Amino acid sequence: MKKRLVACLLSVPMVMAAVPTAAETWKPAPGEAKTFYDADFLRVDEKTGLVVLRIAEGKGGGPYKAWPAGKGPIMLFALDCAADKWMDLGMDFAGDKGLPKNWRQEAKVDDISGAAGKAGKLACETKDSLPKTPLP
Repeated sequence: MKKRLVACLLSVPMVMAAVPTAAETWKPAPGEAKTFYDADFLRVDEKTGLVVLRIAEGKGGGPYKAWPAGKGPIMLFALDCAADKWMDLGMDFAGDKGLPKNWRQEAKVDDISGAAGKAGKLACETKDSLPKTPLP
């Protein structure tokens, strides 16, 4: 979590664009007791093939907007699974943010597992079965 939080804190605040999701289903990341990912947010960008996901640490039992602020921020990532690289797309504290403007131009950093943990690994392993969506 330390690498994830440092990476997100170093990111420049950005204007965010909404990513439509039908629902929010927080599931535990496999093998991580306190890390959750939003299964309904998880998708593949139709244009680039990048996987986008959001994760949070704490207690994942409720709608996104009800995520307790004291449990830590919700972090957004884009994953380049083939290259084992990730992009920091910022943090969300209120549950009303999506992908930042020009998010595809963010710098890519090595080691998906170092940032997105086992949720990132799961996202890459299931990439072919995820919905492909034209993202903003």
